[in-house]
Amino acid sequence: MKKSNLFPLVGILASKGRKSNSFCGDAVMFKAIQKELMNKGGLSFVFTTDDLHDNRITGYVFSEKNQKWGKTSFPFPPIIYNKISSRMDEKTTDFIKLKQAYQQKNKTFFNPCFFNKWQCYQALTKEQKLQTYLPKTWLHSNSSFILDLLKFGAIYVKPIKGRKGKGIYKLSEQDNTYYIFTKDTFKTYHKRSFLDELEDIIHKDYILQQEIKTDTVEGCKYDLRIHCLYSSGSYQITGIGVRKAAKNSIITHVPNGGEIISLANVEDKVSINELNHLTDLVGNSLSKRFGFVGEFSMDIGISPHGKPYIFEVNSKPMLFDEKNIQKKRITYLTELFIELANKKQ
Repeated sequence: MKKSNLFPLVGILASKGRKSNSFCGDAVMFKAIQKELMNKGGLSFVFTTDDLHDNRITGYVFSEKNQKWGKTSFPFPPIIYNKISSRMDEKTTDFIKLKQAYQQKNKTFFNPCFFNKWQCYQALTKEQKLQTYLPKTWLHSNSSFILDLLKFGAIYVKPIKGRKGKGIYKLSEQDNTYYIFTKDTFKTYHKRSFLDELEDIIHKDYILQQEIKTDTVEGCKYDLRIHCLYSSGSYQITGIGVRKAAKNSIITHVPNGGEIISLANVEDKVSINELNHLTDLVGNSLSKRFGFVGEFSMDIGISPHGKPYIFEVNSKPMLFDEKNIQKKRITYLTELFIELANKKQ
């Protein structure tokens, strides 16, 4: 294999594995990217910050013949696809130095970082055209502020750095009785016990998000999981998945009892043109704030009247369960790598 003839060469930056000379991350996706790039004349390799040397990188390449990962030496690639899986790993000196070196040399550091929910909200609200699509959101400060907000309706409480629906609560009040919903159950409280419970479960690194009444399927709430990629000057939708919550649940995530349903069940309630418009606005807003964000996903709720609301934006989308969406994702992602590499040339 003559590495000098491979174009493009893409380095996939992953977190370190528990054992030496190993990495962790979406190995299935990494293999799929490598295979697709090789079919197009390029190559990808996986590496960690332990694999950096003065003028080269030791990277992992998957051997189809031997069905295992092997290591070989590469020059620093023109594109790094950041798939670090831990926020803490992005705070290390080695990671920061690598990212800064690429940015200073105007090389592509694809998806520069995780962003938390509050940073994301702040970035999106700067785009005036997005403001009506965002539930009102506040940074948690104290329990008294929550009491004030509940006078105007229910709120969701979410950890700033949360994922997969973990740590989410819904809070509401009616006739001086307070409610805390977790997943598909709830408890009632008097004011004093409610405040005591909030002190135990909600800390400073939380956001408070206005509840949006959303459309339902068979009496259950649902939302859209939209994968988005940059391509030829704009951000475009790769695919749309739908997640339906279990009966009476506040969470649509599959590990928490949610269910995957077909877009055909709800597509008459959704404007694809409007979602495409939102995708481009969101992508540009994120890149202005964080640097080049080539890929992201959105959790979108739909009101009973068909209006989309942006509940969350994810900087490092996980594997999509819908195989057709994941396949398109790999295809379009490798096409984007080629586009970016050609621009740099």
